[in-house]
Amino acid sequence: MSSLNSIKAFLFGYGDCAVPTPDSPEKKQQEEPIIFDESENPAQLELQKKFPLRPPSFEMLLQPLRIATMIEPVEGVKIEFGAGLSQRLQLMNSWTLPHGQGGSYDITFMYAGGKMGNAYDFVSPNPFLMARFSPSQGRQDIKTIYKVNENIESRLSANYMSFEPRESQVMLEADYLGNDFVAGMKVSAGLEMLFLNYMQSVTKNLVFGFEIMNMRKPRQIVDMSYGGKYILGDTTMFAQYMAAQKLIHLGATIKGNPNITYSTELVYNGQSRDLQFVGGVCVRFMRARFLAQITGTGTVSSYLQHYINPFFKMGLHAETDFFKQEQKFGISINLGST
Repeated sequence: MSSLNSIKAFLFGYGDCAVPTPDSPEKKQQEEPIIFDESENPAQLELQKKFPLRPPSFEMLLQPLRIATMIEPVEGVKIEFGAGLSQRLQLMNSWTLPHGQGGSYDITFMYAGGKMGNAYDFVSPNPFLMARFSPSQGRQDIKTIYKVNENIESRLSANYMSFEPRESQVMLEADYLGNDFVAGMKVSAGLEMLFLNYMQSVTKNLVFGFEIMNMRKPRQIVDMSYGGKYILGDTTMFAQYMAAQKLIHLGATIKGNPNITYSTELVYNGQSRDLQFVGGVCVRFMRARFLAQITGTGTVSSYLQHYINPFFKMGLHAETDFFKQEQKFGISINLGST
């Protein structure tokens, strides 16, 4: 019987759903969890303790809402192989092999400079460089982050969507991080677009801010967007209005317990007058994570990721569109240290 339980624990790892946090007094007596929440990153926890009232930037306001139950659609087989070329340089290769013809190949480089807080810390290193290339599609994404000091952070990003030079964008960004506010700016190459944003913590539970956009081409446009969030116990509510796209986002994340997160979002498009709904749930286990998502258009998606060990992960992807009567199924395999 003990052998059978050992086999089940090795294959599935569902025996204990509790995931200790870095501050847990029992941490040293428990198995180090493989699946962890981004908020459990020791560097992030230390930053939150030092600046408890510091809000997110306007651009990152809805990030917790998006990553809580985000499911990557995969049809066919996706194979990822990561390797550490050095302690600071990581290389990731990704092949997508669909059921029919086609396919794609991506290669990603990540470099972390400075002092890394932990093995997973690709957020706080200074400088940080990430470059992703898709040779078959002509897509290239490059991003560099450099922290001038504890309060000033600069970013340079270049995105080339295809082989067409017109489908490219280069942005220079800078943020000033205060104790209870974040002020930032973004400017495109050629000064065709300029964004100025400001986020303020009104209280420890209420954050509010705005962004001003000035676009020179193809015509002069000046718009102002607004956003905010409110924390009520284990529930975080979000609201954001994007003037340029005439989009209204309303959403919430709910912590059922430390290992279960619910997410819901309503998006109203003022141009097309469409209302979209997305709801999802994320359940974490010691060596697995399950995500499910449903949309108002009748699409149901699910994703089960199993960490066999830190260097071998497998995932099952499924998606069904009940209105179009279409189904998609995929398998992802991740090998390596990335």
